[in-house]
Amino acid sequence: MIYRLGLLFLAIIFLFSCNRDVKFNSEEWKKAGGENITTDKRSTMVNDLIEREILLNKTEPEILKMIGYPSRLHGQEIDSIKYFAVQEYYSWGDIDPKEMTFLKIIFGKDGKSNSIEIFSTK
Repeated sequence: MIYRLGLLFLAIIFLFSCNRDVKFNSEEWKKAGGENITTDKRSTMVNDLIEREILLNKTEPEILKMIGYPSRLHGQEIDSIKYFAVQEYYSWGDIDPKEMTFLKIIFGKDGKSNSIEIFSTK
């Protein structure tokens, strides 16, 4: 009996911890920026943005309206590629992030996005 309850408990934990993805919400995405970039709010929406191709074939102004302004990455700036912060990861006591993740959006000659992927500094 205890064995079965233990297995049930582990199964429930596994089910709730595996799928944390949520549907993209523009307002929630924007609220999770700035000082809130260390929370996982944006990272739970990234898969939905990519899988449903929400940002594909959009112009930069359309994307800015949906997810805000891009970040600057030293040495990575190119007019046709923009990086949008998803999350920063810190070690305890550090002031500099140990890793940062971004949405990397590549724009074609027509000015529309044609590639979106996750980019990590690690």
